[in-house]
Amino acid sequence: MKKRLQKNQGMQIADLLRTGCVNLWRRKTRTVLTALSMTIGVMCIVVLISIGIGYGEAYAETVESMGSLTKIDVTPAEKMGDSQKSALLNDKAVSSFKGLDGVEAVTPVEQSTGYLKSGAYISMVRMYGIDLDTAESFLLTPTEGEAPGEGIRLHPELMVTDDLAASFADPGNDWEEAVDAEGSPLVDPLTTPIKLTFDYNTLNGTQTADSEGRAGAAGTFYPLTITGICSSLNYTFSTSAFLDIERLQEWNEIREKAQQAAASSQSAGASTGSGTAGNSGSSGSGSTGDSAGSGSAGDGAGSGNGSTASGSGTGNSGSASNSGASSSQSRGGTGNRDTERAAVGSSSTASSSARGGSFDPAAADTYDLVWVKAEEVGDVQRISDIIKSAGFDTYSLNDMLETVKKQSRQIQGMLGAIGLVAMLVSAICVANTMMMSINERTREVGILKVLGTEFSDIAKMFLTEAFLVGLAGGAAGLLLSGLMGRLIPVLFADMDIRCVFPWWLVLGGILFSGAVALAAAWIPARKAMNISPNEAIRSE
Repeated sequence: MKKRLQKNQGMQIADLLRTGCVNLWRRKTRTVLTALSMTIGVMCIVVLISIGIGYGEAYAETVESMGSLTKIDVTPAEKMGDSQKSALLNDKAVSSFKGLDGVEAVTPVEQSTGYLKSGAYISMVRMYGIDLDTAESFLLTPTEGEAPGEGIRLHPELMVTDDLAASFADPGNDWEEAVDAEGSPLVDPLTTPIKLTFDYNTLNGTQTADSEGRAGAAGTFYPLTITGICSSLNYTFSTSAFLDIERLQEWNEIREKAQQAAASSQSAGASTGSGTAGNSGSSGSGSTGDSAGSGSAGDGAGSGNGSTASGSGTGNSGSASNSGASSSQSRGGTGNRDTERAAVGSSSTASSSARGGSFDPAAADTYDLVWVKAEEVGDVQRISDIIKSAGFDTYSLNDMLETVKKQSRQIQGMLGAIGLVAMLVSAICVANTMMMSINERTREVGILKVLGTEFSDIAKMFLTEAFLVGLAGGAAGLLLSGLMGRLIPVLFADMDIRCVFPWWLVLGGILFSGAVALAAAWIPARKAMNISPNEAIRSE
């Protein structure tokens, strides 16, 4: 009974390893060459996959440097038709966002574009009005100076990005950059006086005529109080400034009122000029020269009505209209441009009530943009889905990162497939080696079968030898991969290639090489099991 149990137990793992090492050592040259083929195969697949991983990490770092991966931009959803109801991005929506689980901070955002002037140099700035208490949550912290406060009406405190100083240029000198011989900016936002205006014509002193024909400045300059400088977050906020949202709303309200007033004034002047031109033509006694003597475009056109003016009675609608225009040019010089600018401004930035009477009271206190800061990256997608289900559009850098990860996985798969070709060649070498070994040891196999060795133990002997060759080749392949990981970035420095070896790739490389060797040796091992003992003993 004991002999039968011993027979069924078969060969122990230690016996298989010892026998495998002895047999491999007996054929050292063949073993080394087979292991070398496996080394090259493992090195190819590991290095290629590591390049794909490095590509993904490099682009992920680029995305992360553009800002926080936990920041979500919320905007109103685009309406597909007049009958479709849209959710309002108002204070009530902002409060509901703050109550979501996993939300760290929320702020509505007011935006505007202005022009900066410092001496002879000018620049453009993108302004963001936010809740300054949330600035730190959105990575808007000063690297120089200090964080801005609320300030006072029309004189807020601002924090600008670190690329703003280098954006100034001299328009009188072919827009030459405002830098010294060493490339350092000549304008220091923290110490150099800087003024802001929202009308480009104000920068060069252009004047315009008011409703009474008096010449005046095209816009207003506001002195700025810049308290700090923050990062542009890899140009996410290029040449930008941040201030309290209520202060920027005050500026925008003043701009809208001025644009509406200018549009109303131009409209009233045009209608008056048209009616007066008709009167002038019908009377036939008014002189266009006298009518041109009045001030603005509106006033000049109106004076064409005077029938007591002396002259030859050559007035007509065309001359009256021209007199109004010439009067405006003589007093302001930019009558037509003012009209165009007022029309463009009223249609692009004024309230809806000035665009044709389609004013919606419900949309009066809404926001075009709201920032939501999630506590963890893992919360971003869940919070975005909740906000989308409420009827808003969302976007975050995490969406871009997911796209980058998907591309990285595709590249890793493609490079891994190329590496598998080398592993296939290595597997063929292992299978060939094991087949040759079995053919040379046919007599040995027959003797083992005659002595009562289990067929499975015979197969295990050859599989163990193949597994040892695979492990040896895998270990050597990882060492060679580490060497290539240092050499490739140097050889391809212009392509910015990096090799990254995570722990799972190192461990997987060794185990994968052993598994490939076992799979390659399976058919030869089965052949050894099927060898007839009589034929094996008679073979030489």
